[in-house]
Amino acid sequence: MPPTSASPSIDMAVLQTRLDESLDVLRDTYVPSGDVGGWYHDLTRPDPGATATAVALMAFTETGRPFEHFDEGLAFLAERQAASADRLKDGGWATRTSLGMPVVEATAWIARFLARARCGLRDDAPDIRRAYEWLLRNQNPDGGWGSLYGCPSRVWLTCLALRALTQLNPYHPAVERGVEWLTSDRTSKRPAWGPTRAAAPTVTHTAFALLTLAEARALRDDERLLAAYDWLRANLDTEDSHTWIETYDVTPGGPGTRPVWRLALWHYGLPVAVSALLRDPRGVPGAVVGRAFQTLVRGEVATPRWIGYPGSGRTSLWTLWWRLEALTDLRRMPLAASRDVLHWLPDAAVVQRGHARDRPLTALLPARGLRVRVTPFLLRNWSRLLLVLVAVGSLAGVATGTWDWKDFWLSVILPMVMTTAHEAAKRRRSSSAALTAPGQQAAQSPPSAQ
Repeated sequence: MPPTSASPSIDMAVLQTRLDESLDVLRDTYVPSGDVGGWYHDLTRPDPGATATAVALMAFTETGRPFEHFDEGLAFLAERQAASADRLKDGGWATRTSLGMPVVEATAWIARFLARARCGLRDDAPDIRRAYEWLLRNQNPDGGWGSLYGCPSRVWLTCLALRALTQLNPYHPAVERGVEWLTSDRTSKRPAWGPTRAAAPTVTHTAFALLTLAEARALRDDERLLAAYDWLRANLDTEDSHTWIETYDVTPGGPGTRPVWRLALWHYGLPVAVSALLRDPRGVPGAVVGRAFQTLVRGEVATPRWIGYPGSGRTSLWTLWWRLEALTDLRRMPLAASRDVLHWLPDAAVVQRGHARDRPLTALLPARGLRVRVTPFLLRNWSRLLLVLVAVGSLAGVATGTWDWKDFWLSVILPMVMTTAHEAAKRRRSSSAALTAPGQQAAQSPPSAQ
């Protein structure tokens, strides 16, 4: 039966197909550039960029797939790493729109990739130590991160920096300060996040903050965190991709100075929400995640040259990446959490969540419809029902004068005989089962118990 919104399921074969399609698109859109190469975030563009190259290479790393141009991509990133006597610039990466100034939007992604791919000891890799120090030096005094030091701290950029640092050194005090910036003004009544701490909450930023805090292993059972998961489930539309663009001005000179450039980030909230919900400390909300999965895998992944015009968002690397990360998280999802009960059946495995561990398993099953409940009743009591039906029909005939009483008794004799024989057979089967059970139990007992 195909999955429906009433019975959401996760088909791992479909999941694997979508992952394979995404990686095929990345292979097809790789752009060589001399001895190096990579990708641009608009996959139809022929000139590679550092951030997109790191994210695309991370897609192969996270799925455990080899890529024939991995070394060239790594060399491209090493070539683009900033070298400067200015300690706030050295070791970072710039975007095409940041006027050559290293920014969190690029450096955090690349540092996370280098850590995930374990490239720290490779001579041809970027200097991961300098990238790490760039992130530390560009943390704002309030504990958050803007595009670079002195720019107003933003939720998305703080999460990017924290996700990189938790891969590089999760015990550095900068991580704790970043977590504190994210959570200090959250309450159980105002648990969700927006683009800035004072902004209205969004599904995208709330999911990304929860995902970041889970990776930082912070506040796992804090009521504020649990309230944020509840908010996310209540506000997530599993039929909507939650796609939108976050724009903001970057002012390298700090507050009070004129903006120098404007950045735009494509956001895809649904896959980020799936990754976050998989980390709910109370257990995965299976129905919500199942419905979101159906939306994520709807339609095959086609080459970007055929799915949209440049700049439309449909040709963007981010369209591929966020879904790929969510599907990879689903593939890695543990079967059962610490307090869950796992029931192994001959042809299925059932996970009973910890909060329902004291309930009988049958009480957790969804209702299967009236037909399923009525059929066993009819099979058990068909002879009685036949007798009642014949008796009622015969009485109706007598009442209307169609039959006399002799016909009534003749009509019910056969059903009475059949009912008597059926009940006798049921009693004999019950007696046989009761006599056999002790013998079977004795046969199955170990010799020491006899």
